[in-house]
Amino acid sequence: MREVARGQHGLVTAAQLAELGVPRSTLAWHESQVGGMFSFVLPGVHRFEPARELSPEQHLLAAQLYGGPEAIITGAALLRRRAVQAAQHPAFGAQQQVHLLVPHASKRSSRDFVDVERTRTLPVARQDGLLRWAPMYRAVLDACRRCTDERAVHALVFEVVQKRMAAPEALNDERIAGQKRGSRFARLALDAVFAGARSVPEASLPDLLGRAGLGRMLLNARLHRPDGSFLACPDAYDPDTGVCLEVDSREHHFGVESWEATMRRHARMTAAGLLVIHVSPSRLRDEPQAVTAELRAAIDAAAERPAPRLVVQPAR
Repeated sequence: MREVARGQHGLVTAAQLAELGVPRSTLAWHESQVGGMFSFVLPGVHRFEPARELSPEQHLLAAQLYGGPEAIITGAALLRRRAVQAAQHPAFGAQQQVHLLVPHASKRSSRDFVDVERTRTLPVARQDGLLRWAPMYRAVLDACRRCTDERAVHALVFEVVQKRMAAPEALNDERIAGQKRGSRFARLALDAVFAGARSVPEASLPDLLGRAGLGRMLLNARLHRPDGSFLACPDAYDPDTGVCLEVDSREHHFGVESWEATMRRHARMTAAGLLVIHVSPSRLRDEPQAVTAELRAAIDAAAERPAPRLVVQPAR
């Protein structure tokens, strides 16, 4: 009995205890006593030690044991385990909640910190020690379908794509093949990804520039010098004047190396004759009219001189 529990981070199931000959009455008596041999975790899942706070590993494994032999962990619980920063947003549920996928015929239902989803499209699990994880593309869509905050969904999709944790094509295939209910925000986020946006602020640029009469600016165009060498890929670029708009996230510049890389990039762009306007995501969100006014003024001023000689490759 101790060996079974030791191999499962101190957890045992009622079925395993029954196979080992532990009567239910003995289990119930120990759980009712202070300092008893067993403590209750979830229906059918017990800990071979007195009650205390579960470790993160015990938390996940207890949920999986409760779900049954085919249960798979998905959604925000998986994303947080993989250190996806956007998944920390409260819109994706409480930190302790575990989203499980189980076969549609399963009798399990949600209980305590476990959200059970019965599905006819159970994915192939990735085994990691004792835990079974859904593929990343499925976990992202499962988290998005349960989230009612559009910006949080956009941030999650962009982060996962930008970090290459899941291909946008795989995410879109799952969106199309999987449950449609709750997938609208994921569809809008993926539309922005395929349109060339790389972050939440960038996703708002087409509408913002269009309303300001600056729709001619190219998003995420690749700029090359006349000799063919790559120069930069600004967030928005006016091919008539060489004015660029860069949306700079403060988080991206926390590290000294990231900041210095940005400064070197800025120097290369200005040396090539580009006029670069930097704006923070929060200012783009809170002061859109002021940003577009500054951008228009820069374009008007740059119109007095010849545009830089560059080869422009529009985003696909």
